[in-house]
Amino acid sequence: VTTLSSVIASPVSRILGAPIARLLGVAGRFARDNAARVPRRTARTASALMIGVTLITGAAVFTSSLRDTFGRILEEGTSFDYIVLDSESFQPLTPEVATRLEALPELSDVSPFRNIRANVGDSTATFTAVQPAALPQLANIDVVDGGFDGLTATDGVMVFRDAAEEQGAEIGDPLDVVWQNGKQSTLTVAGIFDDNSLGANWFISIDLLEGVSSQTPTDQFVVAKRADDVEPAVAREAIVSAVSEFPQATVQSNNEFVEEQKSQIDTLLFLVTLLLTMAIAFSFLGIAITLALSVFERTREIGLLRAVGMSRRKLRRAVRGEAVIVTLFGALTGIALGLLFGLAFSWAVPNTVINGITIPYGTLIFVVVFAVVAAVLAAAYPAFKASRMNVLEAIATE
Repeated sequence: VTTLSSVIASPVSRILGAPIARLLGVAGRFARDNAARVPRRTARTASALMIGVTLITGAAVFTSSLRDTFGRILEEGTSFDYIVLDSESFQPLTPEVATRLEALPELSDVSPFRNIRANVGDSTATFTAVQPAALPQLANIDVVDGGFDGLTATDGVMVFRDAAEEQGAEIGDPLDVVWQNGKQSTLTVAGIFDDNSLGANWFISIDLLEGVSSQTPTDQFVVAKRADDVEPAVAREAIVSAVSEFPQATVQSNNEFVEEQKSQIDTLLFLVTLLLTMAIAFSFLGIAITLALSVFERTREIGLLRAVGMSRRKLRRAVRGEAVIVTLFGALTGIALGLLFGLAFSWAVPNTVINGITIPYGTLIFVVVFAVVAAVLAAAYPAFKASRMNVLEAIATE
């Protein structure tokens, strides 16, 4: 793309420079013609900026699509009202938290999520133990075959669709499981579900877990639904009071939980953008150097322009205008290429990760505005040098 961009640099520079020519008059036309006159120089100068903008745009499209898909899956896959977890260090909670919540009359359904590792066939899996009667009211896991009833049995297991396909398992099939303590069991597939937004591929009952594990149980988190006749504020206050002795336990509403998960992706995008912005900043150093060399190469031309009446102010405008045209060329080329990369990466991952493309228009507009402002700053010194040339010495330059 960098090589081929020189082919389109001249016509695109004229198109991008048309508004600048109308806005700045003679200085704008001078800027437009200079950018279009040597397309290889324009393309080469814009290439570093194009690469940085491409990476930022591609990352923004990918992470924005991931964020929206993740948020949508969480919103559709969770029906609990509150979640209690350690949101700071992400350490497990004591089962006493779930026990206290189950005793609250303000809550209608409560279930802890307890994990245990086990071998299923040749692979290792993480089983999540829940309260079978409460799970249908707390999570919309999109059951596609079977149901929750079989989960109440001492050997019932519900399996995520992908995991079931990997094991070749169907409803009623037995699964030989070796738990992490070496104990062996044969479980029966009670249901197959299609939504693992809560991070669980295998569901079993709390009773089954207690029967196969002698370890002290810990909960990854606890989810709860308030009773129909209880106000949200009252239910939350009751939960906060019940877990007040456990300082690591944080109470969040469903919306707060979803937004916190989204914010983690936003943080990742911010860090990536920050690093890439540093790369873009260096590209503007290249633009400043190229403009300075261009001014040096056109010393005689600048001297003639000054001799026939171009003012220092218009000359500075011309140099700044050329910088803006080159920058817009690099930024727009980078955005177009970044959109292609972002779309390709988003389509390449499974639909369970990204289902739908989100174009971050705000980020793209910010990139263009930032690039234009930075271009004006990058052109400040070359424009100053051009305007301070001695006219007679410039004309005499060979």
